[in-house]
Amino acid sequence: MYHKFIISCFVVTWTSLGLWSGSENIGQLKSTQNALRADTIRKDTLKPTLMGLQRDTTFKPDTVIKTEVRIGDLSYLSVCPGSPVLIPFTTAGTFKEDNKFIVQITNASGKFVNLSEPAKEGPVAVTLPTNRSGSVLVRVISTNPEIISKPTRLTILPLPHARMELIDGSTNTKIGPGQAASYRVMLTGAAPWSFTVSDGTTVTNTLVNPFTAQVAPEQTSSFKVTSVNNTCGSGTTSGEVVVQVSQDTLPVIALKAIPRVGFRLCTATPFQINFSATGKYEAGNSFIVQLSDTTGQNFKNISELIPQSPIMAKTPAGLEPGIYKLRVVSTFPTIMSDTVDVAISAPAKTVLRRDTLQIAEGESTNLTLDFSGGGPWFVLLSDGTYQNDIRTTPYTVKVSPLNPTAYTITSAGGFCGVGDLSGTAFVNVKIPPPTIATGNLSDKTICSGTEITVPFSTTGRFNNANKFLVQIKDTSGRWVYLPTIGGTSSLRAKILPPYLKDTLSTQQVRVISTDPLIEGTPTTLQVMMPNAAQALVTGGAVIRPGGAARLRVSFKNGLPPWSFVLSDGTTINGTFINPYQLTVNPRTTTEYKVVMVNNTCGTGTTDTVPAVIRVETN
Repeated sequence: MYHKFIISCFVVTWTSLGLWSGSENIGQLKSTQNALRADTIRKDTLKPTLMGLQRDTTFKPDTVIKTEVRIGDLSYLSVCPGSPVLIPFTTAGTFKEDNKFIVQITNASGKFVNLSEPAKEGPVAVTLPTNRSGSVLVRVISTNPEIISKPTRLTILPLPHARMELIDGSTNTKIGPGQAASYRVMLTGAAPWSFTVSDGTTVTNTLVNPFTAQVAPEQTSSFKVTSVNNTCGSGTTSGEVVVQVSQDTLPVIALKAIPRVGFRLCTATPFQINFSATGKYEAGNSFIVQLSDTTGQNFKNISELIPQSPIMAKTPAGLEPGIYKLRVVSTFPTIMSDTVDVAISAPAKTVLRRDTLQIAEGESTNLTLDFSGGGPWFVLLSDGTYQNDIRTTPYTVKVSPLNPTAYTITSAGGFCGVGDLSGTAFVNVKIPPPTIATGNLSDKTICSGTEITVPFSTTGRFNNANKFLVQIKDTSGRWVYLPTIGGTSSLRAKILPPYLKDTLSTQQVRVISTDPLIEGTPTTLQVMMPNAAQALVTGGAVIRPGGAARLRVSFKNGLPPWSFVLSDGTTINGTFINPYQLTVNPRTTTEYKVVMVNNTCGTGTTDTVPAVIRVETN
């Protein structure tokens, strides 16, 4: 038994230290058990004297420090992928000798994976992944005991990427001999960027994105970005532009990037036209944009002369709404592109009809708006009512004013933005005069001092400072205030004895307001005085032993039901009989008195004269 006790102590100790886990510790336990058995045999040979258990006098601290790992804040860092970073952390509490710390980072699926080799202490040097970018979480864990720190956020900058395309987003264009084609390089990652194009063009430390340039090959060629770099190192590239050089003698102009339904524009609005020009043009050639009239004829220039695509043009001010034709024309030689439809929309005009409307309190009405010009339209009224995507005219807007209100338009417009607005409408709200109707009480008969609930209803408006109060008529017929508690639909008040004339009296109660002063319709109720019931016992008699006698308990004042207690302990609860008769069988001469009487209004009074039942034995 002694050696078994020792082995159990070892098991408990190892478990509490966190060393009891797996087959390795089981093997250690077996080795320890064998050693203990051998030691026990030696101790049995020496016949040791067993000592009793003693009180543990080991010093124990009053508080236990929680073991934890705290990682430093890294949210201010923005570093490149593959960069070395020191991860700082602090610890508290006690860790085992074989404990190690490991830094972990979230992978693409959001799960934590190891980022460092096990280390004895911090800070831990790690190398960030080369395939990650954006916001990641980093944390530190310990192995013995197993503790996980709260994560901190770290930003990994993306590697640069460069995509080449034509200025209009396409990848293939045709030019004539001696002409140039415009391209752009779309850049991602952290600025500044440096990149090289396949024709040998090198751009260093640019902050411009997208970066635009031109090429003028003598023959059909392709161009692409061959390398791109930023502060995080080399990145990736994509996209290729093919520029076809046409040797045809006949020049051709073709419009590009035309919307499927043509252009829709507003008057005096700038816009951009993309086109390709192939074939051979003479020296000094330029291009210009022209716009027809509504018949599709009589073209007029609406842009400056530009040597290449794209061209910025502007619709003339004052154009009538309608469908026009647009084309691009070259100067040397004079050739024209195909035409495309251009829908010209006029600025919107919004008119609020000058109506005077009248509604009852709580009702709604419709205001009518007339729109013209290019839609869909929007409108913002002076009360904050807002409607958009309006496609019909006239158009009605529902309003529900609380008070008489004059409405105007704060802002309105359509396809061409905010336009002209005008008009005023007035909505008169018929507000009924304030009235108060006192409701019927749930209890028509109550006792004095009882709290009652007085329901009421109102019409009209009452000011913010208004209060609703309960009044009662006093014995002289004047309305006086009762202490009142309550809100806007029911009030609570107590009816007190000074307002009562008799044991049972009819009272009038009403609700009034203070701002404005409005008197509500009255309602009536029956009020009983408290302690009004009186009880008297009668019926004295002489009887023989074993005989019986009749007693009568009479009640005055108060309302039934009555409850009473006689001096012999007889108790009657809730009787409506007056007088109440009962039979008694005293063994000896006995005086009977009513010691307590009450009804719905509380405890009443009793007569002190007893009824005597004499028992004679002769």
